[in-house]
Amino acid sequence: MTGRPGSTVRVGVLGCGEIARYAHLRLLGRMPGVALVAAADPDPEARRRAEAMGVPVHATAEELLEREDLDAVVICAPTGVHADLARAAARTGRHFFVEKPLATTLEDARSVEAEARRAGVRAAVGFNRRFHPLCRQARDLLARGTIGRVRTVVTASCEPAAPGRTTSWRGSRASGGGVLLDLASHHLDLLRWFLDDEVVEVSASLSSDEAEDDSARLELTMEGGAKVHGAFSFRGGYADFLEFIGEEGSLRVDRHRPALDLRRRRRRGYGIRRGWIVPTPDVVNWRTTRVFRRVREPSYGRSLRAFVERVRGRPSGPLATLADGVRNVEIVVAAETSAREGRPVSIAPPAED
Repeated sequence: MTGRPGSTVRVGVLGCGEIARYAHLRLLGRMPGVALVAAADPDPEARRRAEAMGVPVHATAEELLEREDLDAVVICAPTGVHADLARAAARTGRHFFVEKPLATTLEDARSVEAEARRAGVRAAVGFNRRFHPLCRQARDLLARGTIGRVRTVVTASCEPAAPGRTTSWRGSRASGGGVLLDLASHHLDLLRWFLDDEVVEVSASLSSDEAEDDSARLELTMEGGAKVHGAFSFRGGYADFLEFIGEEGSLRVDRHRPALDLRRRRRRGYGIRRGWIVPTPDVVNWRTTRVFRRVREPSYGRSLRAFVERVRGRPSGPLATLADGVRNVEIVVAAETSAREGRPVSIAPPAED
Protein backbone atom coordinates (compact mmCIF):
# COMPACT_ATOMS: atom_id res chain seq x y z
CA MET A 1 0.00 0.00 0.00
CA THR A 2 1.16 3.48 -0.81
CA GLY A 3 3.20 5.39 1.72
CA ARG A 4 5.45 7.14 -0.77
CA PRO A 5 5.22 10.95 -0.69
CA GLY A 6 3.81 12.24 -3.96
CA SER A 7 2.32 8.92 -5.08
CA THR A 8 -1.31 8.70 -6.17
CA VAL A 9 -3.51 7.38 -3.38
CA ARG A 10 -6.17 5.01 -4.71
CA VAL A 11 -9.33 5.39 -2.63
CA GLY A 12 -12.65 3.56 -2.38
CA VAL A 13 -15.80 4.73 -0.59
CA LEU A 14 -17.91 2.43 1.57
CA GLY A 15 -21.42 3.85 1.69
CA CYS A 16 -23.16 5.92 -1.00
CA GLY A 17 -25.80 7.69 1.05
CA GLU A 18 -26.67 11.37 1.12
CA ILE A 19 -23.47 12.63 2.78
CA ALA A 20 -21.24 10.58 0.50
CA ARG A 21 -22.94 11.94 -2.61
CA TYR A 22 -22.91 15.51 -1.29
CA ALA A 23 -19.30 15.53 -0.11
CA HIS A 24 -17.04 12.48 -0.17
CA LEU A 25 -17.58 11.16 -3.70
CA ARG A 26 -17.61 14.63 -5.20
CA LEU A 27 -14.50 15.84 -3.34
CA LEU A 28 -12.41 12.69 -3.76
CA GLY A 29 -13.27 12.53 -7.45
CA ARG A 30 -11.50 15.81 -8.14
CA MET A 31 -8.82 15.82 -5.44
CA PRO A 32 -5.24 16.15 -6.79
CA GLY A 33 -3.11 13.09 -6.09
CA VAL A 34 -6.16 10.88 -5.47
CA ALA A 35 -7.78 8.29 -7.71
CA LEU A 36 -11.36 7.45 -6.74
CA VAL A 37 -11.46 3.87 -7.98
CA ALA A 38 -14.88 2.66 -6.81
CA ALA A 39 -17.56 2.69 -4.13
CA ALA A 40 -19.85 0.12 -2.51
CA ASP A 41 -23.35 0.09 -1.07
CA PRO A 42 -25.90 -2.71 -0.53
CA ASP A 43 -28.80 -0.39 -1.46
CA PRO A 44 -29.60 -0.54 -5.21
CA GLU A 45 -30.98 3.02 -5.22
CA ALA A 46 -27.84 4.38 -3.54
CA ARG A 47 -25.71 2.54 -6.09
CA ARG A 48 -27.74 3.96 -8.96
CA ARG A 49 -27.28 7.52 -7.72
CA ALA A 50 -23.53 7.04 -7.23
CA GLU A 51 -23.18 5.48 -10.67
CA ALA A 52 -24.93 8.55 -12.10
CA MET A 53 -21.97 10.52 -10.77
CA GLY A 54 -19.62 8.37 -12.84
CA VAL A 55 -18.37 6.18 -10.00
CA PRO A 56 -18.10 2.36 -10.40
CA VAL A 57 -20.12 0.81 -7.55
CA HIS A 58 -20.01 -2.64 -5.96
CA ALA A 59 -22.91 -4.26 -4.12
CA THR A 60 -20.82 -5.26 -1.09
CA ALA A 61 -17.89 -3.96 0.91
CA GLU A 62 -16.19 -7.34 0.43
CA GLU A 63 -16.15 -6.87 -3.35
CA LEU A 64 -14.56 -3.46 -3.02
CA LEU A 65 -11.95 -4.64 -0.52
CA GLU A 66 -10.98 -7.53 -2.84
CA ARG A 67 -9.78 -5.06 -5.48
CA GLU A 68 -6.03 -4.90 -5.97
CA ASP A 69 -6.05 -1.25 -7.10
CA LEU A 70 -6.96 0.08 -3.66
CA ASP A 71 -4.83 1.77 -1.01
CA ALA A 72 -7.42 3.24 1.33
CA VAL A 73 -11.14 3.48 2.00
CA VAL A 74 -13.43 6.20 3.29
CA ILE A 75 -16.25 4.79 5.42
CA CYS A 76 -19.47 6.83 5.37
CA ALA A 77 -22.01 4.06 5.87
CA PRO A 78 -24.56 4.13 8.73
CA THR A 79 -22.98 4.36 12.18
CA GLY A 80 -23.98 0.85 13.22
CA VAL A 81 -21.58 -0.72 10.70
CA HIS A 82 -18.63 1.65 11.11
CA ALA A 83 -16.68 -0.71 13.34
CA ASP A 84 -17.24 -3.80 11.16
CA LEU A 85 -16.16 -1.97 8.00
CA ALA A 86 -13.13 -0.41 9.69
CA ARG A 87 -11.94 -3.78 10.99
CA ALA A 88 -12.48 -5.34 7.55
CA ALA A 89 -10.43 -2.58 5.94
CA ALA A 90 -7.61 -3.05 8.43
CA ARG A 91 -7.57 -6.82 7.96
CA THR A 92 -7.04 -6.34 4.22
CA GLY A 93 -4.22 -3.86 4.87
CA ARG A 94 -6.15 -0.78 3.76
CA HIS A 95 -5.76 2.57 5.43
CA PHE A 96 -9.13 3.95 6.45
CA PHE A 97 -11.00 7.15 7.22
CA VAL A 98 -14.20 6.48 9.17
CA GLU A 99 -16.91 9.06 9.59
CA LYS A 100 -17.83 9.95 13.15
CA PRO A 101 -18.58 8.32 15.49
CA LEU A 102 -16.02 5.53 15.36
CA ALA A 103 -18.45 2.91 16.75
CA THR A 104 -21.64 2.50 18.73
CA THR A 105 -20.00 0.74 21.69
CA LEU A 106 -16.78 1.31 23.58
CA GLU A 107 -15.79 -2.33 23.06
CA ASP A 108 -16.09 -1.96 19.29
CA ALA A 109 -14.24 1.36 19.28
CA ARG A 110 -11.30 -0.15 21.16
CA SER A 111 -11.27 -3.21 18.92
CA VAL A 112 -11.02 -1.03 15.80
CA GLU A 113 -8.05 0.78 17.30
CA ALA A 114 -6.39 -2.52 18.21
CA GLU A 115 -7.03 -4.03 14.74
CA ALA A 116 -5.52 -1.00 13.01
CA ARG A 117 -2.47 -1.18 15.24
CA ARG A 118 -1.96 -4.88 14.52
CA ALA A 119 -2.33 -4.31 10.79
CA GLY A 120 -0.01 -1.31 10.76
CA VAL A 121 -2.48 0.82 8.77
CA ARG A 122 -3.01 4.55 9.07
CA ALA A 123 -6.46 5.68 10.12
CA ALA A 124 -8.51 8.73 11.02
CA VAL A 125 -11.96 9.65 12.34
CA GLY A 126 -14.04 12.22 10.46
CA PHE A 127 -14.37 15.00 13.01
CA ASN A 128 -14.13 17.40 10.12
CA ARG A 129 -15.03 20.60 11.95
CA ARG A 130 -11.51 20.81 13.35
CA PHE A 131 -10.61 21.97 9.84
CA HIS A 132 -13.15 24.78 9.51
CA PRO A 133 -11.36 28.16 9.17
CA LEU A 134 -13.43 29.74 11.96
CA CYS A 135 -12.77 26.82 14.31
CA ARG A 136 -9.04 27.03 13.58
CA GLN A 137 -9.00 30.75 14.39
CA ALA A 138 -11.14 30.30 17.50
CA ARG A 139 -8.79 27.67 18.87
CA ASP A 140 -5.81 29.96 18.32
CA LEU A 141 -7.59 32.82 20.12
CA LEU A 142 -8.40 30.60 23.08
CA ALA A 143 -4.85 29.28 23.24
CA ARG A 144 -3.50 32.86 23.25
CA GLY A 145 -5.67 33.71 26.23
CA THR A 146 -7.83 36.23 24.38
CA ILE A 147 -10.70 35.73 26.87
CA GLY A 148 -8.54 34.57 29.76
CA ARG A 149 -9.02 31.27 31.50
CA VAL A 150 -12.17 29.54 30.27
CA ARG A 151 -14.57 28.91 33.13
CA THR A 152 -17.79 27.95 31.37
CA VAL A 153 -18.87 26.66 27.97
CA VAL A 154 -22.43 26.75 26.65
CA THR A 155 -22.96 24.50 23.65
CA ALA A 156 -25.93 23.43 21.57
CA SER A 157 -26.55 21.43 18.43
CA CYS A 158 -30.11 21.06 17.23
CA GLU A 159 -31.20 19.85 13.82
CA PRO A 160 -34.96 19.35 13.45
CA ALA A 161 -36.08 16.20 11.70
CA ALA A 162 -39.50 16.20 10.07
CA PRO A 163 -41.83 13.69 11.81
CA GLY A 164 -41.84 10.38 10.00
CA ARG A 165 -38.85 11.30 7.81
CA THR A 166 -36.00 10.27 10.11
CA THR A 167 -33.62 7.82 8.40
CA SER A 168 -34.44 4.36 9.75
CA TRP A 169 -31.08 3.65 11.37
CA ARG A 170 -31.12 7.05 13.11
CA GLY A 171 -34.32 6.12 14.94
CA SER A 172 -32.69 3.44 17.09
CA ARG A 173 -29.71 3.65 19.43
CA ALA A 174 -28.78 0.03 18.66
CA SER A 175 -28.18 0.86 14.98
CA GLY A 176 -26.19 4.00 15.76
CA GLY A 177 -28.98 6.55 16.14
CA GLY A 178 -29.65 8.93 18.97
CA VAL A 179 -28.66 12.55 19.33
CA LEU A 180 -25.53 11.84 21.39
CA LEU A 181 -23.83 9.78 18.70
CA ASP A 182 -25.15 11.80 15.78
CA LEU A 183 -24.94 15.44 16.92
CA ALA A 184 -23.29 15.70 20.33
CA SER A 185 -20.26 13.68 19.21
CA HIS A 186 -19.07 16.63 17.07
CA HIS A 187 -19.20 19.02 20.01
CA LEU A 188 -17.63 16.55 22.43
CA ASP A 189 -14.66 16.30 20.08
CA LEU A 190 -14.49 20.07 19.56
CA LEU A 191 -14.52 20.70 23.32
CA ARG A 192 -11.47 18.49 23.82
CA TRP A 193 -9.73 20.06 20.83
CA PHE A 194 -10.60 23.71 21.50
CA LEU A 195 -9.56 23.55 25.15
CA ASP A 196 -6.79 20.95 24.80
CA ASP A 197 -8.41 19.32 27.81
CA GLU A 198 -10.29 16.19 28.80
CA VAL A 199 -13.82 15.52 30.03
CA VAL A 200 -13.61 13.88 33.46
CA GLU A 201 -17.23 13.90 34.65
CA VAL A 202 -20.59 13.68 32.87
CA SER A 203 -24.18 14.24 33.99
CA ALA A 204 -26.90 13.73 31.41
CA SER A 205 -30.60 13.37 30.76
CA LEU A 206 -32.17 11.84 27.65
CA SER A 207 -35.67 11.95 26.20
CA SER A 208 -37.37 10.25 23.29
CA ASP A 209 -40.13 11.92 21.30
CA GLU A 210 -40.25 10.94 17.62
CA ALA A 211 -37.22 8.63 17.88
CA GLU A 212 -35.08 6.99 20.54
CA ASP A 213 -32.85 9.41 22.47
CA ASP A 214 -33.64 12.33 20.16
CA SER A 215 -32.95 15.01 22.81
CA ALA A 216 -30.24 15.29 25.45
CA ARG A 217 -28.88 17.66 28.05
CA LEU A 218 -25.30 17.35 29.25
CA GLU A 219 -23.34 18.80 32.15
CA LEU A 220 -19.62 18.16 31.77
CA THR A 221 -16.59 18.90 33.90
CA MET A 222 -13.24 19.31 32.17
CA GLU A 223 -10.01 18.24 33.85
CA GLY A 224 -8.86 21.88 33.88
CA GLY A 225 -11.99 22.90 35.80
CA ALA A 226 -14.22 24.38 33.10
CA LYS A 227 -17.94 23.51 33.31
CA VAL A 228 -19.87 22.72 30.13
CA HIS A 229 -23.64 23.01 29.67
CA GLY A 230 -24.92 21.34 26.50
CA ALA A 231 -28.25 20.86 24.74
CA PHE A 232 -28.71 18.58 21.73
CA SER A 233 -31.92 17.74 19.91
CA PHE A 234 -33.59 16.57 16.72
CA ARG A 235 -36.74 18.38 17.90
CA GLY A 236 -35.40 21.90 18.50
CA GLY A 237 -34.92 24.62 15.89
CA TYR A 238 -31.60 24.90 14.07
CA ALA A 239 -28.72 25.71 16.40
CA ASP A 240 -25.05 24.78 16.30
CA PHE A 241 -22.70 26.81 18.47
CA LEU A 242 -20.16 26.75 21.27
CA GLU A 243 -19.75 29.80 23.50
CA PHE A 244 -16.68 30.00 25.70
CA ILE A 245 -16.93 32.25 28.75
CA GLY A 246 -13.58 33.22 30.20
CA GLU A 247 -12.37 35.47 32.98
CA GLU A 248 -11.86 38.35 30.54
CA GLY A 249 -14.64 37.89 27.99
CA SER A 250 -16.54 35.43 25.83
CA LEU A 251 -16.04 33.90 22.39
CA ARG A 252 -18.82 32.32 20.34
CA VAL A 253 -18.31 29.96 17.40
CA ASP A 254 -21.54 29.53 15.45
CA ARG A 255 -21.77 27.17 12.50
CA HIS A 256 -24.61 29.26 11.05
CA ARG A 257 -22.68 32.56 11.12
CA PRO A 258 -19.61 33.44 9.01
CA ALA A 259 -17.80 35.26 11.84
CA LEU A 260 -16.65 34.73 15.40
CA ASP A 261 -18.31 36.78 18.14
CA LEU A 262 -15.96 38.18 20.79
CA ARG A 263 -17.30 40.11 23.79
CA ARG A 264 -15.20 41.91 26.42
CA ARG A 265 -15.74 44.13 29.42
CA ARG A 266 -16.18 47.83 28.65
CA ARG A 267 -13.12 49.99 29.30
CA ARG A 268 -15.29 52.46 31.17
CA GLY A 269 -18.51 51.81 33.00
CA TYR A 270 -20.58 48.69 33.38
CA GLY A 271 -21.29 46.08 30.70
CA ILE A 272 -19.66 44.45 27.71
CA ARG A 273 -18.58 45.54 24.25
CA ARG A 274 -17.98 43.68 21.03
CA GLY A 275 -14.33 42.91 20.43
CA TRP A 276 -12.83 43.27 16.97
CA ILE A 277 -11.37 40.11 15.44
CA VAL A 278 -9.20 40.45 12.36
CA PRO A 279 -10.15 37.46 10.16
CA THR A 280 -7.29 35.24 9.10
CA PRO A 281 -6.50 35.00 5.36
CA ASP A 282 -8.03 31.52 5.46
CA VAL A 283 -11.30 32.89 6.87
CA VAL A 284 -11.34 35.69 4.27
CA ASN A 285 -10.82 33.20 1.45
CA TRP A 286 -13.59 30.96 2.75
CA ARG A 287 -16.04 33.85 3.05
CA THR A 288 -15.40 35.10 -0.48
CA THR A 289 -15.50 31.74 -2.24
CA ARG A 290 -18.09 29.68 -0.34
CA VAL A 291 -21.09 30.76 -2.43
CA PHE A 292 -19.40 29.46 -5.58
CA ARG A 293 -18.59 26.00 -4.21
CA ARG A 294 -20.74 22.90 -4.72
CA VAL A 295 -19.69 21.68 -1.26
CA ARG A 296 -19.95 24.81 0.84
CA GLU A 297 -18.70 23.23 4.07
CA PRO A 298 -14.90 23.49 3.62
CA SER A 299 -13.96 21.15 6.44
CA TYR A 300 -15.04 17.99 4.58
CA GLY A 301 -12.48 18.43 1.82
CA ARG A 302 -9.76 19.59 4.18
CA SER A 303 -10.16 16.62 6.49
CA LEU A 304 -10.08 14.22 3.53
CA ARG A 305 -6.93 15.88 2.16
CA ALA A 306 -5.34 15.57 5.60
CA PHE A 307 -6.16 11.86 5.60
CA VAL A 308 -4.49 11.45 2.21
CA GLU A 309 -1.40 13.16 3.65
CA ARG A 310 -1.49 10.78 6.62
CA VAL A 311 -1.61 7.83 4.21
CA ARG A 312 1.46 9.27 2.49
CA GLY A 313 3.25 9.53 5.83
CA ARG A 314 3.15 13.31 5.93
CA PRO A 315 1.95 15.64 8.73
CA SER A 316 -1.86 15.75 8.79
CA GLY A 317 -2.63 18.73 11.01
CA PRO A 318 -5.45 18.34 13.55
CA LEU A 319 -6.87 15.19 11.94
CA ALA A 320 -8.59 13.13 14.63
CA THR A 321 -6.95 9.83 15.51
CA LEU A 322 -8.54 6.54 16.46
CA ALA A 323 -7.65 7.37 20.07
CA ASP A 324 -9.77 10.53 19.70
CA GLY A 325 -12.57 8.37 18.33
CA VAL A 326 -12.35 5.94 21.23
CA ARG A 327 -12.42 8.79 23.76
CA ASN A 328 -15.46 10.28 22.07
CA VAL A 329 -17.41 7.03 22.34
CA GLU A 330 -16.31 6.71 25.96
CA ILE A 331 -17.86 10.10 26.78
CA VAL A 332 -21.09 9.20 24.96
CA VAL A 333 -21.37 5.91 26.85
CA ALA A 334 -20.71 7.71 30.15
CA ALA A 335 -23.51 10.17 29.32
CA GLU A 336 -25.91 7.33 28.58
CA THR A 337 -24.97 5.63 31.85
CA SER A 338 -25.56 8.88 33.73
CA ALA A 339 -28.99 9.34 32.13
CA ARG A 340 -29.97 5.75 32.85
CA GLU A 341 -28.76 5.69 36.46
CA GLY A 342 -29.51 9.30 37.40
CA ARG A 343 -26.03 10.11 38.69
CA PRO A 344 -22.81 11.80 37.55
CA VAL A 345 -20.29 9.45 35.92
CA SER A 346 -16.55 10.00 36.25
CA ILE A 347 -14.15 9.21 33.40
CA ALA A 348 -10.44 8.75 34.01
CA PRO A 349 -8.22 10.92 31.77
CA PRO A 350 -6.64 8.86 28.99
CA ALA A 351 -3.23 7.42 29.75
CA GLU A 352 -0.34 9.30 28.17
CA ASP A 353 1.45 7.50 25.33
